[in-house]
Amino acid sequence: MFYENEYKCTKNKWNLANASSHWRKAEKPKSALAVTDELNFVTIKEDKLKSALLTTRGGAFRDLHELDQAENCAKQAIQGYPQSYHPYTLMGTICFERGQYGEGEKWFEKAIQRGASPQDHDAELKRIVKNTKVESKLLELITYLLNKDKERYAWAEKYLKNKHR
Repeated sequence: MFYENEYKCTKNKWNLANASSHWRKAEKPKSALAVTDELNFVTIKEDKLKSALLTTRGGAFRDLHELDQAENCAKQAIQGYPQSYHPYTLMGTICFERGQYGEGEKWFEKAIQRGASPQDHDAELKRIVKNTKVESKLLELITYLLNKDKERYAWAEKYLKNKHR
């Protein structure tokens, strides 16, 4: 709410990007979307700002499992400011949530080339594993990760054990 109030006072749209990001961290994706609902993205001239707003908006759509909307935002963010790794990371997570692991890996690699760390990648994968509710999809994802790198993704095994108790 602090950043929303700052925006009202300053009209600095970076405050909306921060507000949206914090709403997502608070697990309030609808509130994250609400702060950017009224924006006319065509009129935003600063590419980096537009990309940040679209990426956090896309993340909120992802949180709501509206993956097509999330992908649309991510692609617009990439088109507007391809230097930022954030929308590439978003595309990677969208692909993983759809079960398109190879495609997701390609997006994550593009994010790493732009400055994301492998730890960012792993944190996103942990979040996906933790939030996957369909057991067959969870098993498929964990099997993929363990076949890829048993040591790096050893943490994923505990999610299988927790499901089979």
